[in-house]
Amino acid sequence: MRTLIAIAVLTALGAVAGTVWVGSRVREETVVAHPYEEGLQYDALRRARLARERGGGAAAEPEPAACELSAGPCARPLPGGGEVTLDLGPRPLRTMRTLRVNVSLRERGATMDGAQVTVSFEMSGMDMGKNETRLSPSGRGLHVGEGVLVRCRSGRRDWLATVRVRRGAGPEATASFPLRVEE
Repeated sequence: MRTLIAIAVLTALGAVAGTVWVGSRVREETVVAHPYEEGLQYDALRRARLARERGGGAAAEPEPAACELSAGPCARPLPGGGEVTLDLGPRPLRTMRTLRVNVSLRERGATMDGAQVTVSFEMSGMDMGKNETRLSPSGRGLHVGEGVLVRCRSGRRDWLATVRVRRGAGPEATASFPLRVEE
């Protein structure tokens, strides 16, 4: 019996040693010093790179003033004119629950009708899968729909809601809103 146990232990140790040896032969060097932290900064670095490539120099667009969607509606200017206001509820905002999504569009002080509006939710530097909702027009520049924010396995609760507005055959305009959810 002891002989069988000794053989099993030696076999297991041999397997571990073989794995370590093979791993040392096929090991790849780390591309970046801190992959997790740099992954979290990926979107900001990509935006800065795109701004430089478009001739914007090292400076990217200034970040809009802070607005906390978990406390109430937030408004952002739309490129090309107009303003979009995003409101999510019920509050507190939580994962894995149906979320009411309301988007209000205004241009030069008047409501903006006739636009197609979608809202997507993502996490910076983390693939959470496609999470996009097409909103239905409700009149007077208001578009409504529902969505769900999934729970992140890492425990992160920071999200980015991106509103996309398309008017007729014109280009798509976007506005982004950072938000935090309760667990």
